[in-house]
Amino acid sequence: MSIEHHADFGVAIQQRLWMETSVPHPDAEGTIRGLAIALGWWVDPGQTDPAEATGTLYLIVDERGGPPRWIAEGNITRSEVLAPG
Repeated sequence: MSIEHHADFGVAIQQRLWMETSVPHPDAEGTIRGLAIALGWWVDPGQTDPAEATGTLYLIVDERGGPPRWIAEGNITRSEVLAPG
């Protein structure tokens, strides 16, 4: 059983940030890879200060389609800031 991550808080990423992950794509061969559109984080349920993040996530739009998926920072294998355009 895999964990479906979600963010409690998030912000849009303004740069074109390409990311490759170790997470298998659910509908295609290989792993999820594409542009990150948001950075998110979650907090423990009892945590009252949202600045005290428990974990960091990236919302990635896979280049082969499908819905954007929250990917935990520990599953990012490669990243690159692309030129605007």
